[in-house]
Amino acid sequence: MTRQTMPLLGGHHRVWHVLSPQGQLAGLGRLKAGRARPGVAHFDPRCFAAEEDVLIELSLLGMDRIPPVHHVGEDGLRVHGYIEGETLSRPHPPGTPLPEHHLARLMELFGQLAAIRPGALELVHRCPAGRRPRTSGDFLRRLISFTRTRVYEVHRPELHRLFAALRIEGDAVLGPYGALAREADQLTDRPFCLLHGDLHRDNLIIAASDGELWTIDWELALLGDPVYDLATHLHLMGYPAGWQRGLTHRWSQAVEAALPGASAGVARDLPRYLAYKRVQSVFTDVVRQAQIVRSTSAADLPEQLERTAGTISTVLRRAAKPLGLGRVPSPSAVEAAYAGYAARVRHPGAEVPAGAGASPAPPQAAAGPAGPGATTRGVPSGA
Repeated sequence: MTRQTMPLLGGHHRVWHVLSPQGQLAGLGRLKAGRARPGVAHFDPRCFAAEEDVLIELSLLGMDRIPPVHHVGEDGLRVHGYIEGETLSRPHPPGTPLPEHHLARLMELFGQLAAIRPGALELVHRCPAGRRPRTSGDFLRRLISFTRTRVYEVHRPELHRLFAALRIEGDAVLGPYGALAREADQLTDRPFCLLHGDLHRDNLIIAASDGELWTIDWELALLGDPVYDLATHLHLMGYPAGWQRGLTHRWSQAVEAALPGASAGVARDLPRYLAYKRVQSVFTDVVRQAQIVRSTSAADLPEQLERTAGTISTVLRRAAKPLGLGRVPSPSAVEAAYAGYAARVRHPGAEVPAGAGASPAPPQAAAGPAGPGATTRGVPSGA
């Protein structure tokens, strides 16, 4: 038997609750149980059906400082051991440096990940063998394709006016002949391994027991090019300016010791993956902020529009070069674009407010992906 002690509001894909076991289970300490959020959009591909599958396999492989998985109740509900402590972002928010002992732990973690080859997780890998990427270039092309087909194209019917107002040309940027895809063709091939896929400060817990870092939230774990995990980590962590070079060198040493060839070509290829991550963040955040604006009450809408403008302006600036944006929309232009979207969803058929952006042809009339001879705008750049 368990007793709920507090809800955990965090988590994009699942609602989490912290439970206190009773009776014979009391010795397990507090537990964390997740319930899927209905209707939540997925912005990243998945290699595994359930996070618990990954955690169980990692435990069997000897990975340390990850949440244990327990089966409780007559129906065998799988729950996580709750890691008592605080997120790394609490004492060390984005933009601040990390203490050396935490950096050393992160490099150790990357080495552990590099040592886990795809075959070690074959029992829980859900992708059919014939559809798995075989090269680093194929891996990045599939990431780009996922963002195009599962994020941009899925939401374009509702958001095509918003994308246009923000000057985001999804077909050109994410198309099979676009700048990102051309850069994927230039990648150095590296051996594949396990990737965490979402390694940022809120997914690292400083344990109350000993101050060591524990790694949580393995939902986006992938099998693929290790440089992608480094790029995702650098993109999400918010390290101080000037840290990337030194961290990349330490990461290379850690992964090479576990998987020779894992860092081959990293100096050339890391900027390519970072360009993709910045572009991916634009499409993800444009959709997420639209969903937030759509659900915001009329009374709270002005403040939310201001917050949304700040968020979207930031990701647009970071991705301006790979997006091919000659001029990044100002925060006021972004706010006007979302105000126009809010007006359309609240009052279908109403006149779009001034400054909300032009309305292009609907998706079915839009041009398809650029062909081999088409002109594209912008190429991926480094940090």
